Amino acid sequence: VVQKMQAFYAKTVDLKSKFKQVYTDTLYNRKRTSYGSVLVKKPGMMRWDYHKPERKSFIADGKVLWVWEPRDKQAFRNPLSVDTLSTGLTFLLGKGDLNKEFDVSYATDKKDQLGGPDDLVLKLKPHKRSSQFEYLLMAIDPTDYKVSESMVVNRHNRNHFAFSDVTINAKLADKQFRFRPPKDTRIIDGSKLKR
Repeated sequence: VVQKMQAFYAKTVDLKSKFKQVYTDTLYNRKRTSYGSVLVKKPGMMRWDYHKPERKSFIADGKVLWVWEPRDKQAFRNPLSVDTLSTGLTFLLGKGDLNKEFDVSYATDKKDQLGGPDDLVLKLKPHKRSSQFEYLLMAIDPTDYKVSESMVVNRHNRNHFAFSDVTINAKLADKQFRFRPPKDTRIIDGSKLKR
């Protein structure tokens, strides 16, 4: 299943989709639901635009990752490398090998069920312990092996994405992944903060 899924994304030049994100803080039993759209284009370009309840964007042009918060009139700029992205994202860009980096099994726990009744739900535990997450869940559509839902799970929270209206090889333009901050935006350079 993993090989077929990776083969599907290896043939994918770009994609666009709507998403619903439900972030659950299991420690305090709080949920936050957001809606938006995502664009992905090889090599190394991504754009996540949140529309509701609050506008914000994560934009990667292959070299720089911007986090734009229009309400606060600020943007964070960080150098982008594949190493800074989780493997759960890099396979979309044709990088990494899930079988080499994860112990993959079918999800059997009821709390780990997601996707539709026919979806194949995989549980991916990293071989190397990660501070970012304990494991990933992916619901795979068995007709074409694309990811319909994903969830990042760690000790105190669950970050669940459901994708809809997915278009593959939509001929997305590179300019859709470029970001020019509006004039009144305060720019915070993340590379300087780490020194």
